[in-house]
Amino acid sequence: MSTAREVEPPQERLPFNNHLAQIDRDPQVLANRLALHYELLDFGPCRGHESSFMHRTSTCKAGDLTLSGGYSTPVKGIVGGRKGIGSVNLIISGGINYECAGKIHAVNPKRPFFFSPGNEYKYAIKDYFNGVVFDIDLQRLKQTAAAIAGIGISERRYTSQIDYERVIQVETKRSRQLINLLRKSFRLLDQEELTKTGELDILNIDDLIYRTLALLLCPNLAQIIQSEPSTRSSREQIFEDLLEWSRANLHTPIKLSQLEERSGYSRRNLQLAFQQRFGCGPIQWVRQQRLEQARQDLLDPSPVDSVAGIARRYGFSSLAVFSRDFRGRYGIPPSQLLREGKRHHSGH
Repeated sequence: MSTAREVEPPQERLPFNNHLAQIDRDPQVLANRLALHYELLDFGPCRGHESSFMHRTSTCKAGDLTLSGGYSTPVKGIVGGRKGIGSVNLIISGGINYECAGKIHAVNPKRPFFFSPGNEYKYAIKDYFNGVVFDIDLQRLKQTAAAIAGIGISERRYTSQIDYERVIQVETKRSRQLINLLRKSFRLLDQEELTKTGELDILNIDDLIYRTLALLLCPNLAQIIQSEPSTRSSREQIFEDLLEWSRANLHTPIKLSQLEERSGYSRRNLQLAFQQRFGCGPIQWVRQQRLEQARQDLLDPSPVDSVAGIARRYGFSSLAVFSRDFRGRYGIPPSQLLREGKRHHSGH
C-alpha cells in the first residue's frame, strides 16, 4: 500500500522549462485547455483525490512537435481516437495505466514508454506522474523509418510495426540507450537563450525525436543498418550518380524509362526515392532543374542570348509553356530577368 512518503512532492522537477511551469488546481480549467489539443472524452481527479488535485505543465515546441512536460496528482481520463495522429508518453517517475481495447498497459520507470497509433485509450494515474506527452504524425514517422532503411524503401513496409499500441521496457541495452536519447533530446529544449534567438530550431530536434522513435518502434531497422551497410552505400551512390547524370544532360530529353535503366530501380522505387529526397517525382525534379539552369543563364546571359534560345537549350520546345512554368516557379517573366541580366552586364 502506498503511503504519503512514497509519493513524490509537487516540487519534483519537470523534464524541461521547469521554471515556466503552469499550475492548475481546478480540474475543469485544465480539462478545457486539454480539449483544445486532444479529443478529450473524459477527465477528472481519481476518487478520493479531488481536494488535493494539482497539475504542473511546461510546454515546448520542437519543429512541428508540441511537447508537454507534466507532473500530476492522481487523475483519470479518456482520449478519443484521431486518424493519423499517434500518442507518445515517456515517464520520468511515478506511474500510469493505459487501457486500449480492454487491454491494460502499465507504465512505470521499468516500463517507461507508451505508444498509441491514434486509437482511443483510457488512462489513470495511481499516485503521481512526471513525464513527457506529445503527439506525432504517423505518416512522417513511417517516412522517417523508410528513409533510415535506405533510398527507395516504401514507408508501407513499416505500417504493421507502427500501427499497434505497446509499452517498451528498458530490458535491453538498445532500448535503454534509445529511451535515454529521447530524454536527452528533451533536455536540449531547456536552452532558453537558444530558443529566444531561434538557434534551437536549426538543430532540428524534432527530426532527432522522429528518428529515435522510428528506431525504437521498428526494431528490424537495427538489423538493416547493421547487416547491409555496403548495400545501402551502393544504393545511395547509384542514386547520386543518377542525379549527376541528369544534371549533365538537361539539354537533352530525359525520359522516366532512361532513369529506370540507368539506376536499375523499378519505376515505383524510383518514384519513392525522389519523393523521399526531394518531395516530388523524378520528371518533376528534372523539370525543376531545367528551370533553375535556365534562370542562371538568364541572370548571366551572353550578348546573343534570347529567352527562346535559353528555353531550347534546356529542352523546352514551347516558349509559351516555358514562360508560364518559369513565372509560376519564380514569380517573374523570363524576359524581364533576361533584360536585368543584360543590363547588369552592360553596366560593367
